[in-house]
Amino acid sequence: MEFIGLLKALCEAFGPPGFEDDVRAIIREKITPLANRIEEDAVGNLTAWVDGESDVVVMLDAHTDEVGFMVSHVDDKGFIRFAPLGGWDVRQFPGSRVALRGKDGFVRGAIGFPPPHITKQEERSKAIPAEDLTIDIGVGSKEEAFELGIVAGTPGVLEGPFQVLPENRLLGKAFDDRGGCAAAITVLESLKGKRLPYTLAVNFATSEELGLRGAKVSAFRIAPKVALVLETTTAGDFPGVPPHQSPCALGSGVAITIADKTMVTSPRMLRFLQEIAHERNISHQLKQPLFGGTNAGEIHLSRSGVLTGVLATPSRYIHGPSSIIDLRDLESQIQLALAALEEIPKRLL
Repeated sequence: MEFIGLLKALCEAFGPPGFEDDVRAIIREKITPLANRIEEDAVGNLTAWVDGESDVVVMLDAHTDEVGFMVSHVDDKGFIRFAPLGGWDVRQFPGSRVALRGKDGFVRGAIGFPPPHITKQEERSKAIPAEDLTIDIGVGSKEEAFELGIVAGTPGVLEGPFQVLPENRLLGKAFDDRGGCAAAITVLESLKGKRLPYTLAVNFATSEELGLRGAKVSAFRIAPKVALVLETTTAGDFPGVPPHQSPCALGSGVAITIADKTMVTSPRMLRFLQEIAHERNISHQLKQPLFGGTNAGEIHLSRSGVLTGVLATPSRYIHGPSSIIDLRDLESQIQLALAALEEIPKRLL
């Protein structure tokens, strides 16, 4: 249950791209006793370094941000226009509750939409563009909103409380990629006191949802020879999604990426991860290409190239406030990451 508590704290923390201070604070507290040193760079990447027997660097990466939005305008009556940050499906917005980072804490509200009583039938079946939606925080004027600290540039997220469901399933927001962050912290805890044959850099990257920005900066700084990205990815095993459009499924283990829109995994790395999973009897599946993208897209191109693999936890309804994951898949991700870190010096370095 300690791991569930960590995951809950991370998922419920506020952290849209570029505004992940609360998430980093939780992570920093957890990793400081587990690392030889901690670095935070100018853009917000947080890196835990574990010294080993050589200067060759192996990188483990997870990103701290979640999809969110930013206030773009406040009108005279206090209604708020907003710009999405990250890959949103606009159908998520109408009726959702929001949390905005105000002057003296969080300001709550809802994204309003016309009810069926006053809309035409043909309007009810259409997705409303984000630029046509407004946030209602209960005030009556622009001045009242400003008093709360709600101005252009104020960040926000959709709210979704963390809950434990039956059959090892978990419900909440920001599993992408707070699940990966929790896995990376657990890997560090498992390695505490062990002497590694290489230097390990565990990176908690900023702004993945805005074009892998943090990974580009951190990979150049860290200069790894091999990297593993711990992610959360799209599961399509629910009604309405045909099999050929379902990248992976809940309950089938960690998803190993073959290829996505940002990287084709090196056959050498892909064979390595599959062999380790088979040898250690770790539940796993191959993520169907070519869906999504991860920090691996920038990491594998850094400097003269980095041998990079992606281990992901499947999530239904990803990039929304009510995502669902299977805890056993996340545990498989941790198991395969630890096994890979053990075998990397024997097979890849």
